[in-house]
Amino acid sequence: MSSARPASDDLGNPDSPSKCAQIFGSLLIVSPHFDDAVFSCGSLLSAMPGCTVVTVCTALPDDASVLTDWDKRCGFSSAHEAMQHRSRENSQALDLLGAKAVNLAFLDGQYLASPRTSMDLLADTLLATIAEFQPVSVLSPLGLFHADHILVSDVLLSLGHRAAGVRWFAYADIPYCKSAQRVQERLARLADRGIHGEPVSLVLNSAGKALAVEAYRSQFRGLGHTDGKPVLQHTEQYWRMHHDWELL
Repeated sequence: MSSARPASDDLGNPDSPSKCAQIFGSLLIVSPHFDDAVFSCGSLLSAMPGCTVVTVCTALPDDASVLTDWDKRCGFSSAHEAMQHRSRENSQALDLLGAKAVNLAFLDGQYLASPRTSMDLLADTLLATIAEFQPVSVLSPLGLFHADHILVSDVLLSLGHRAAGVRWFAYADIPYCKSAQRVQERLARLADRGIHGEPVSLVLNSAGKALAVEAYRSQFRGLGHTDGKPVLQHTEQYWRMHHDWELL
């Protein structure tokens, strides 16, 4: 008897691409920064080649020579070097996963001189992007810990009335989801606003994700890692987001 197993009988019995396609349909994933979609959804992207990944914070600050503490920790000498390098890392990772990259050219929060005062431009830009690509589903960060993640999540989850027919999902922001309490508190805050998360049960093969994660080596330096293994220790989590108005 042959000891070889069919691909569908991989470790953990991963769900088939057809099941993922049935749940999500055509999928647009919104990523606050260059690494977030692959760190948080890489296994799903691997199972569904052809997805669109929209990265929000991709712009260079006016003073491209500025050096933030985070960029310095990642081994860079300026914001220009950091953002150019991260863009190349992201392109490499998304190419490996067969995903389409779209960059929206908003500033990373670390380059802002003062807190953001308006979400209107980001909301309009995201809405126009959704209208352009017409996905069946939009996958948002849940919005954990990092101000940029919370902002992107809050904006996306406020667009339900303005994007009729779209299925809204959220993903757990890796590595910020390492605290289960943080995840539950965020879900509770969203529920107070009339947005309720229903867990989506998926078992996904992480082999393709593992290869893509390794592209983001500059991020490993900032996080104090030597490779992508600490990222891969986190299980991807997803929720179907329902708004109270949908039930009326």
